[in-house]
Amino acid sequence: MNTEKQRWFAAAGGLLAAAYLALNNLLPSPPEFLLGLLLGLGAALMLTGLLPAEAWRKLRKRKRRGE
Repeated sequence: MNTEKQRWFAAAGGLLAAAYLALNNLLPSPPEFLLGLLLGLGAALMLTGLLPAEAWRKLRKRKRRGE
């Protein structure tokens, strides 16, 4: 089961990916750094939001312990 936080991550990732597509198609020559940042951050958030519940819990425990 996905938690509320996971849904937020997936939604934020989707919005960043949509912003990437919009900027890439609307602006004549957007900065490549900005496009790469949007795409990379969107993909990372999307993958984090789509993790299974057990993997999500393990990731949070590991983060809190500082490993």
